[in-house]
Amino acid sequence: MATTRRSPGLVRDAIIDTFKATKKELTVAEVRDAVNERLGENIPSSSVRSYLRLNTPGRFTRTGRGTYRFTGR
Repeated sequence: MATTRRSPGLVRDAIIDTFKATKKELTVAEVRDAVNERLGENIPSSSVRSYLRLNTPGRFTRTGRGTYRFTGR
């Protein structure tokens, strides 16, 4: 089975757009579901978790276990 390569920043942009659209804190599962809906493909939770973790603090604030808020930076 061939792996489909996504454009650089596609998942990142979908994650940020999701937070901007909701303007509230979200769980990793909520972000993943919204990203999957936006992109029309099955993005692994690990990709979402990794991006959030690597950008906290900075773009995101961890508000609880598996819950994040966009800081807008």
